[in-house]
Amino acid sequence: MTQHHSLLIISQQPWSTILEQADAPWRYWYCEDVPDNSQLQLHHVALIVIDTERLAQPKNALALQALLQQPVYENLKLVLHHTQQMPSAEQVFHWINQFSPHAIIPPNSSNSEITQLMYNKWPIHQQQTAQQRWLEKQLAAQVAKIRANFFDYTALSDQQLSDKVISALYGFFQDNDEDHLCRTYSANHVLTQEGKANRFLWFIAKGEVVLKKQQGQHILEVARMQAGSLVGGMSFVTGELGFTSAVTTQRTDVIKLDRATFAKVLDSSSQLLPLFTNLLLRHFNRRLQKSIHTKLTLQSTLNSLDSAHEQLIEKEKMAVLGQLISGIAHELNNPVAAIIRGSDTIAKQLPTVLNNELTHPQQQLGHELLKAAFTLKPMSTSEIRQRSKNSIELFGDAITARKAVTIGLDGPSLRQQYLECSDTVDNSQLIATLASYHQIGNFLRNIQVCASRIAELVKGLKHYAGRDPEQPVLADLNEGIAETLVILENRLRGFEVECSYGLLPVYRCHPIALQQVWTNLIANALDAMGTHGKLSVSSQYIEASPSYISICIEDNGPGIKPEIIEKIFQLNFTTKRESNFGLGIGLTVCQQIVAQHLGRIEVESELGQFTRFIITLPLNQT
Repeated sequence: MTQHHSLLIISQQPWSTILEQADAPWRYWYCEDVPDNSQLQLHHVALIVIDTERLAQPKNALALQALLQQPVYENLKLVLHHTQQMPSAEQVFHWINQFSPHAIIPPNSSNSEITQLMYNKWPIHQQQTAQQRWLEKQLAAQVAKIRANFFDYTALSDQQLSDKVISALYGFFQDNDEDHLCRTYSANHVLTQEGKANRFLWFIAKGEVVLKKQQGQHILEVARMQAGSLVGGMSFVTGELGFTSAVTTQRTDVIKLDRATFAKVLDSSSQLLPLFTNLLLRHFNRRLQKSIHTKLTLQSTLNSLDSAHEQLIEKEKMAVLGQLISGIAHELNNPVAAIIRGSDTIAKQLPTVLNNELTHPQQQLGHELLKAAFTLKPMSTSEIRQRSKNSIELFGDAITARKAVTIGLDGPSLRQQYLECSDTVDNSQLIATLASYHQIGNFLRNIQVCASRIAELVKGLKHYAGRDPEQPVLADLNEGIAETLVILENRLRGFEVECSYGLLPVYRCHPIALQQVWTNLIANALDAMGTHGKLSVSSQYIEASPSYISICIEDNGPGIKPEIIEKIFQLNFTTKRESNFGLGIGLTVCQQIVAQHLGRIEVESELGQFTRFIITLPLNQT
């Protein structure tokens, strides 16, 4: 690099005397204004001394600032010569902030001080003169004031702070806006675009800008920014792609800043940096507050959706349960009536059994008949008629023989016992008394069967109407399907039911929720078939990777039309006829319950042939 040794003096007063007295080995030349680049390079300028009066002219200030930013002049020294009264601290701070001079020569400086600066090749003046100490003190006070208030603008409202920043920006660009950065846009002008780089910071001086974001096929409005707001601040500062698109909604005045211009603006005023910093912090704080508020609102919405989902499942369960109540009541009515009839009969027959004149062997025979009644299989009418005909000789007449056959007295195990004790009493009287033992045993068996039936119905109903524990438990899915068929038994009359239960491992699940799935699917199949048809229910364990359990529920009803098969899982969609009760949420609930178990539910159907629902439940749930 060429050795610079020329001195440029931009001043209205002569420096010849000073330089002659200093006997300085410098070549020097004068200018009234800052020269262009070619002149500086021609004279190999290493030092510029400029009067602050000349520097106060905008054209000189801009030219000097542009000059000092060029890399070729990185070693160039700058000295400011203040010829008027003592400068204020604000003036000094402004000069240092904008031009970074190596020295400021105060008014009335002696020739020796100036000469010393020249011989030291223009370092910062080390002599602690009174003027320099005063300037440093004033400068330190100004810096301390700015530092103290850097984050403290609580006295200013958002609007007041925005007005100050915008006013300062317009002041900077007054007579200095060659790039037309202060602009006015009409409505629907795009400032920033979602997913694309943003190189500008936009200050809204007047008007309105809406922020929009693409969400699938829809465009959502995120926020509306009014005068005094910043647009593109986050992407401008971080360099990330734009999060939203910013579009004007009306005639809007903006100030558009790129990074280079932004740096110049901040360097132009000591007061603008803290003002802008505070404005930017407030802007980011508002964004953060809004984000937190949105998250809290979203969490509240999710909680409401969870609650609504639980209510939806409960509503569907109660709807199906309401349909089952009449059938359950009928199912309970039959065994209860049988128990009442049986208890009345036993009450009538007990005196005969307890107060008879039978011998001990005959009473033993009666006890055997009572016990045999618990396991005696019903006979057809033809079988009773044939066996009675064959036993007339044993029991004396056809009527007595028929009674004896009905109570099983002609069987191999009881026949010999009867022969051993029948010679002392009239056969018809003995058989009539023995029939009382049989009737008591028969009705006790009926009561036991009916009580078990009632217990099954109550257990299934109680289980169905109950609640699952919060945590999944191990359960037998086959047992849950069987309980569902017990609950629906009244509706299954007239239908052919075929069950094929495979050997299943215990499954960690919410069993009552899954029982609701079986109930909905079976009830839908019965509704589809009408008054008769075939229902097939099967389960199997598939050992694969991963292993899973498959449940299949199939009917031979009319099938589902192809154009609606994709809609059947939609909420409030139903194909039930007006005479059948349907909320259109049953299959939606089924799908949600199966998904809760990380499984899937599929449907296959052919018109006029069948409809098949296949539920797949993985075993390695997480």
